[in-house]
Amino acid sequence: MTLLADFDIAEDLKVEFYIPDNAANLFIIGVSDLGGTNVLAGAGWFIIGVSDIGGADVLAEGAYAFDWQNLNCDVANVKTELGGTVENMTYFQAQPSTAAIALQSYTYDPTNNRTIRPGTPVRVRLNRADLDEVIFSGFINTVDVSYKVDGLNLISISALDSFNKVVTTRLAEFDTTTDFPEGYASPYEVIEKVAEGFGTSMYALSSETTGRIPSVLSTDVIPNIFLSDAIQVGLGFFWIDPATQEFVFIPRPVIAAIPDGTYTIGNSHEDDLHLCMSDLIVQGEYDDVYNSLRVALKTDDATYVIRQDQDSIDLYGVAAIDVQIDTTDIDQLNVWADRVFTQYPTRLVKSVTTPAIDRNNNLTHAAEIMPGEVLGVKYVTSELNIDSYYSVAKVIHTIDVNNWFTRLELWKEA
Repeated sequence: MTLLADFDIAEDLKVEFYIPDNAANLFIIGVSDLGGTNVLAGAGWFIIGVSDIGGADVLAEGAYAFDWQNLNCDVANVKTELGGTVENMTYFQAQPSTAAIALQSYTYDPTNNRTIRPGTPVRVRLNRADLDEVIFSGFINTVDVSYKVDGLNLISISALDSFNKVVTTRLAEFDTTTDFPEGYASPYEVIEKVAEGFGTSMYALSSETTGRIPSVLSTDVIPNIFLSDAIQVGLGFFWIDPATQEFVFIPRPVIAAIPDGTYTIGNSHEDDLHLCMSDLIVQGEYDDVYNSLRVALKTDDATYVIRQDQDSIDLYGVAAIDVQIDTTDIDQLNVWADRVFTQYPTRLVKSVTTPAIDRNNNLTHAAEIMPGEVLGVKYVTSELNIDSYYSVAKVIHTIDVNNWFTRLELWKEA
């Protein structure tokens, strides 16, 4: 259960930016002007790849080369999010992994330091002894600074992972017709094609899911639509691995038997793999308790299937949703609808929060939970008994100098 014993946030958690060491006359191509008297193509000529600058200025080499600089001493708090949302309790929608970082520093104030800017790489990782685990890796999206009358500053940074670039990258060609002449590809195969186009690969833990997607040949296309369709049809979880930047795609679990090694969160301490609960949110939304589902082909809305809960309709009236998926035929629609249409309106635990640092100051499994993991929620009082299992849709870590809390947004499975 213990990930790190005697955990020290200041020493074992690293918040790092990929920037050069601080130097008064540092010159970085495309970022800053020359700090000293040397010029490019002036009296003291400099030719890239041929000569060094004759004066004190350097081109981010040697002692001033780009490297991961640890900003822990200046960071006030960090919040990271990994995963996505669940659309109407039917399928997973992937989102970029994000980090929000607050720090106080004039060394890393973007007004003083031109290397702190949108596009600067940033990462958050656990590191001690043999453990080196990246929690977030991405690049600065926005940076804002507020200044106080007493001279203090507060730097607020938002960062996104490379998923944001995936959904804005244009591919010259996206072709699933050549390799899949039978007329369709699996969701995994479609996502693998997107990964190849983006210059990465599938993470080792990824696996096939059910579902078929019609083969296509498209040119000058943004692949986001293909990625979204594959996640939806395959009823899978998707994210980008923070350490390797590989695509992770795993099927939504079927909880017929609870997997070995499954953790529970709650106020019951009887389970061996138990994590303490700090709060629990149960929320019901009208769209989440639909009792009439229509699933149609994306390419032919006239081809569809319907699933209904007549008892619920008789009691409450019709609460309907319509979904279109990019699959091949009505047989595939039936498979998808049967998997999706489940009714648990009274057991919708939306999120649960656990302290990632236990009472003995040990870092627990909460720090390494990933989307798609199965978790039990067990909360028992004299008035209430919640005891069921869920999949994790999103992992949110909130960390400051003293505390680490992990909030898990959940998807009801069975």
